[in-house]
Amino acid sequence: MLAITERLLRRTARRVEGTVTGHVASREATYAALHPVVRWTDADGTEYERATPDTISAHRVQEGSRVRLLVMPGTPDTVALDSPDRYRSAVFGMWLGVVLWGGTLTAVLVRIATLLPSSCYRYC
Repeated sequence: MLAITERLLRRTARRVEGTVTGHVASREATYAALHPVVRWTDADGTEYERATPDTISAHRVQEGSRVRLLVMPGTPDTVALDSPDRYRSAVFGMWLGVVLWGGTLTAVLVRIATLLPSSCYRYC
């Protein structure tokens, strides 16, 4: 699902330049996560400042650095860093899930095949 959402965001969002103005810590699950706060100007001249939901690149972006952002037109709350790491991790997670699912299905089918009685092979 994350890979599909990331693909859709990359196709439909506008790419804009922004400046990192700071970092905000939030508590997600049992650990604290850093989120970069970015400021950018929209095409109509309105200036926005939001904390991005990204935690992948939060430690790598310093305050005051210029970053590329993905923003859905008309909804500035959907801002995200334009980082190839986000897409790679989403696709990697998707393929890892597919491989684990396939391995589990294979193990279950092999186990079922070994538990079938030998008389079933003649009549089933």
